[in-house]
Amino acid sequence: MAEETPNRLIDSPGEKDATYDHVIKYTGLFGGVQGITMLVSVVRNKVVSELLGPSGMALINLFHNAVKLLSQSTDFGLSFSAVKHVAELSDCGTEAEIQNLVRTVRTWCLFAGLLGMLLALALCRTLSLWTFETEDYTWDFALLSLSVCLLTIQGGEMAILKGLKKLKKVALVSVFGALATFVLSAPIYYFWRMDGVVCSLVLCSIVMLAIHLHYSGKVIPWRVSLFSPTVYSQGLPMVRLGIGFIIAGIFGQGAEYVIRTLILHFGDLNDVGLYTSGYTLAVSYSNLIFVAFEADYFPRLSAAQHDRKRMNRAVNQQMEVGVLLVAPMLAFFVLAMPVLVPLLFSAKFVDAVPMAICATFYVFFRAFTLPASYLALAKGDSRMYMLTELVYDIFIALAIPYAFKFWGLSGAGWALSLAGLLDMVFIHVIYAIKYHFRLDASRLKIYLLQLLCFSVAVFAALQTDWWMKAVAAAAMLASVTISVVALKDRTHLIANLKKKLWRK
Repeated sequence: MAEETPNRLIDSPGEKDATYDHVIKYTGLFGGVQGITMLVSVVRNKVVSELLGPSGMALINLFHNAVKLLSQSTDFGLSFSAVKHVAELSDCGTEAEIQNLVRTVRTWCLFAGLLGMLLALALCRTLSLWTFETEDYTWDFALLSLSVCLLTIQGGEMAILKGLKKLKKVALVSVFGALATFVLSAPIYYFWRMDGVVCSLVLCSIVMLAIHLHYSGKVIPWRVSLFSPTVYSQGLPMVRLGIGFIIAGIFGQGAEYVIRTLILHFGDLNDVGLYTSGYTLAVSYSNLIFVAFEADYFPRLSAAQHDRKRMNRAVNQQMEVGVLLVAPMLAFFVLAMPVLVPLLFSAKFVDAVPMAICATFYVFFRAFTLPASYLALAKGDSRMYMLTELVYDIFIALAIPYAFKFWGLSGAGWALSLAGLLDMVFIHVIYAIKYHFRLDASRLKIYLLQLLCFSVAVFAALQTDWWMKAVAAAAMLASVTISVVALKDRTHLIANLKKKLWRK
């Protein structure tokens, strides 16, 4: 990617349709960044699992989800809605107009962050009772109120960088943020073990905000007008769009909170830790590739949303690339899961392997769901986005805990995969009616072949016979072959790799 010039607020590229090479290029850029982030996360989880065990993993996760829930409940959806507004203005506005909008975003984020911190302080005793059925963690939640504020401000800075298409800086923030939080948290867990969890979370949120401000401040210096009625009125369109996103965020974090709390009720803290590790393996690590999509895809879809053909082309391209990249990766994961769990966590987490394998269908279906789900946000239809998220979150909040109650961790994994399938069908049907979205029928053959290969890999990997592992490996190789052939036909990726290898 070209070096950014200081006298321009926008790096990019206008209104042209993206080619498959463009999609692959930016997926590769952010995929590489997310790969580094994942590697750091893997090492961090390994350290935490060895030092704190499943109970420590569960404690970190419960605190982290509470912070995210409070932040998303009070940030007015600005971490997402601001991207759309800044991106649209960056294509046609003057530098003065862009700077004014950025100041508005920052003012609203500071206000929202302070509001979230006050709410967290008011609810700290209640959160302790709801989560742990004791008041012993009240002061821990009180200290974490600062993290709620900082996370909201951090989200605004990232939205500004994405909206201005400063993709190199977005990448650097992600990499240095992951490295800094690991370097900071590892010694704390080593010396203070469980007693250092809250301290680590608060200090990491301070460091993460400092990194965000460093890079966003280089683009536009940090200024706010906290007591200006004009600035608040200018930000109302962003807030209106963000209302659906914020409510959807509350639903999502609330569902995760309910799931873990009910698993704690039906089981114990160890079960929550195993569920969290299984979810991390099956979903969180795999989702890194979807995060790689978002930085380039959402601004591009926002620009195309007034033209039905361009809109459908953009969604179908992103969907196809997603399936071609995700399916082989998931097939490898299910085959390697028994080795990965002791390696990435510890032998104490082996019981999470069947759950993680059963849950991987969720990620496969998400490759079809996520590109389409951005349509409501690109069109500014927050109500529709909120509706689809609500239906999904209600289902998982009920299905996963009760599947765990009757069928254990594997049942929870299958419930998550079923949720992914139903969510995909629901969104495609609703958006076909609402936005005239059409799935490209010419791509169905590849999708069905990848689904077949992946299904064989999953069901073979769940068996104990050695020859079934060979079947899973064959299915994985077939999935890789399908993706390589398809990418060769649609992009110059394979040809470019051959050229580089030939030169060497």
